[in-house]
Amino acid sequence: MLAIVFPLVFITACGDFDDEDLAPESALAFGVRHDKNLSEYESVAANQSPYDTDDYPDFGSVVNFVYSLTENGDEFVATGVVVAPGWILTAGHNFFVSDEQSQPASVTLIDVNLGADPNNPSATIQVEELVFHPTWINESEVIVGANDLCLVRLASPVNGIAPAILNTSENEPIGDIAWFGGYGDYSSRPGQNEDLFSKRHAIGNILDRVVGGIQTRTATNVVYEGGLVAFDFDSPDGLINSLGDDFTSEDEPLLGGGNSSAMALEFEGTTVEGDSGGPLFMKIGNEWRVIGILSGGANEPLPDHQDSSYGDISVFTRVSTSYNWISSVIE
Repeated sequence: MLAIVFPLVFITACGDFDDEDLAPESALAFGVRHDKNLSEYESVAANQSPYDTDDYPDFGSVVNFVYSLTENGDEFVATGVVVAPGWILTAGHNFFVSDEQSQPASVTLIDVNLGADPNNPSATIQVEELVFHPTWINESEVIVGANDLCLVRLASPVNGIAPAILNTSENEPIGDIAWFGGYGDYSSRPGQNEDLFSKRHAIGNILDRVVGGIQTRTATNVVYEGGLVAFDFDSPDGLINSLGDDFTSEDEPLLGGGNSSAMALEFEGTTVEGDSGGPLFMKIGNEWRVIGILSGGANEPLPDHQDSSYGDISVFTRVSTSYNWISSVIE
């Protein structure tokens, strides 16, 4: 069996809430709606008909990382997105042991798998360099610093895959649909093979929160500004809507103000282990752009909350507020 480890770091939550308000179906969900099959989400991420129209992003740019921190060590799984022929954008924390930022994974131990199925990739590419956000090592608070980014330079360019378009302006409309693609680990779920990596899947949620103006500093006191975007995982019966209810966790203020519809979308979902570093797409100006890179989520947006179930809040490092740094590296 593959030893799949997920270096996603969570923020915490606390407060009072009436457990009777929780929907009974909440315990049935893991990552995707309890009333849908995971294979349907995989079909969207593979852009299979009828999900091959402009109503959906092209998920071909979403790629899988498999790597070890040491020779013969456990295999880690993560997600990234091709943003230029020789570059992938992902989360900075992916390549470190949680809470230890001094020794990232060696590039010789990282593989990039292209295609919807990492067990049968269309190609595997080696990594040449990891370029972390300038303030990541110094202020590695993952979500709080809004600097959880890493650019991965490839040993050879990606062929046959159109790089994703990055959002350059701070105009992400709250209330519009956003699509996420990732390789989260469903291998232990019913009907899945524990000996295989999970296929790419996609989820569609309403964008609930956008925040900017988060400052971090380098060791030489250079200031960078960042931001966050977020959505919650609403239950189909409308009873769980963590960013629109009366309960406010200690960490929700990090995400700024806003409203949240309780209506669950057809492909409503949340992020799970292995999705970290994956892109969040939104259609802006008639084209699908990456607006965020998955960084983490609230550990307990509701009391006694089970990770990856209804009520989850997924938090992304905002791309538009870090675009100048990204473009300075890849151009």
